[in-house]
Amino acid sequence: MIQQMVQQLSCPSFGLATSWIISRKAVPADSLGEALSLLKREVWPFPKTLSRKDSTVAKVKREQANETYRKTPSELGKILELYNEAICWAPEGSEELAMGYGNRSAIFFNGKQYRRCLANIELAKGSNYPEGKLDKLLEREKKCLNLLEKEPKLNEVEDKLFLEVTETSHSGRGLTAKMDFLVGEIVLHENPSLVVIEPEVTFTRCNHCGRRNEYDLIPCKTCSSAMYCSEQCRKEAFTKYHRFECEIVEDLKNLFKGPKTTRMFQLTLRLFWMVVADLIADRDQFLKRYADLSAYRNPLQIDKSTLHLHVLADNLPDMSADQTGKGVTQFLTALTYKLALEENDSVPRELLNEHQDLLLEVLFRLALQARLVCDQSPADISCLFPLFRMVNHSCAPNAERVLNGERSMLVAKRPIRAGEQVLVCYFPNGTTDSVPKDKRRAQLQREFKFDCQCLGCSLDYPLLNAMDDHPELRTELEQIQSEADSGKRLRLLANFLQRHDDQHPRKELSEAWRLFRDIKI
Repeated sequence: MIQQMVQQLSCPSFGLATSWIISRKAVPADSLGEALSLLKREVWPFPKTLSRKDSTVAKVKREQANETYRKTPSELGKILELYNEAICWAPEGSEELAMGYGNRSAIFFNGKQYRRCLANIELAKGSNYPEGKLDKLLEREKKCLNLLEKEPKLNEVEDKLFLEVTETSHSGRGLTAKMDFLVGEIVLHENPSLVVIEPEVTFTRCNHCGRRNEYDLIPCKTCSSAMYCSEQCRKEAFTKYHRFECEIVEDLKNLFKGPKTTRMFQLTLRLFWMVVADLIADRDQFLKRYADLSAYRNPLQIDKSTLHLHVLADNLPDMSADQTGKGVTQFLTALTYKLALEENDSVPRELLNEHQDLLLEVLFRLALQARLVCDQSPADISCLFPLFRMVNHSCAPNAERVLNGERSMLVAKRPIRAGEQVLVCYFPNGTTDSVPKDKRRAQLQREFKFDCQCLGCSLDYPLLNAMDDHPELRTELEQIQSEADSGKRLRLLANFLQRHDDQHPRKELSEAWRLFRDIKI
């Protein structure tokens, strides 16, 4: 009866964790080892489930895609998603996998996307495409090569970073400008270093880099729950974490079932798999690094292989006043350990026997940091942005965050001089423009546990609706707004904000930024 109730919960893992700490009257376990020993497998109502490929399902999905294309060829997104699902379900090396690629190549040929067509033909030929249909595929390939025009190679523009990570006693780490930035200039653009995608976009986003891509996805060779935009992404994912996830991917769906916020713990689990991979590869080296993580605090001094060490180098949040939260995290750690490690044949048994306490400790640390590590602003994905998370808060910020797909950008909304910290407001619409000081500071204390000492709070900036108009600024702004050419109007607004920054805060400056943002961003 209880198991049936747990199965019906929208978020079973958190439901059980909350019930457990309530039963203990908000008293956490003395240790993680005790929490693990108290957790009985039978309280988790979902049996272990292996993710398998299935040619029958693949064929059904492929035929659905064919039928959709015949009836409504304009619904290209839906058609490609069905083909991708068919490809993901098809066993490696099977005729169904080859047919999926072959059918997808026809869609691209008809859409005059000849390079994509050729790429899918190669995939089909490498997957045992049926002999009886090969002539048609080869004829399509020949036509494609004849129609394909040579395209000039685009010059790749290397992203240059004019920021550095600085650290002070009062504000911790932060991003500081190494050059002057004018209003409207892009200060930072960053792709996520680690992602978890939402289940409903399994067949339209890369499981590793998170990019939306209905066109070129290739499947995990073993499970039917992960697709990748390139062979490079597939290899990197497998090396870092998917070799441990693949066997238990269906179990993880139940473990992290619930609202999007639950996926932050799946993101930190991927960091944990990188720890497991390190221990397997060179236990002594990892233990040496883990003993002193200070070298990994600066995200500009790490690479993709040490991302997990960078996160572990963070100071842990103080849980002394939140014993309920600590107990919930203990239970989630124990449950994750039992399902993801003890019941996972891809994790060596000797590793669990020799390092149980260490593995529990690391898993718990990462779970405690999940909320601060994970950025869930982009749609459909949960991300880790190592650089962006260094940016400190101000209620009167000099920069604003802009999302471009899964990419995060910072745009200067005020002049930023070399040596100045780049600052954003942590809350949407939470600046001095519209939110009273006491409410801003209370929310920051509640959410991030610090007392804001920014310029807006220290000088007690007034709300916009309490300010009088500045006649000269108002007249100039109205003249700018009357400019019909949007490009010229954009330049005038940037110049207006740059020249009059010493008047900040003014309602005309805030209005000018909104106008600028609406045009450019």
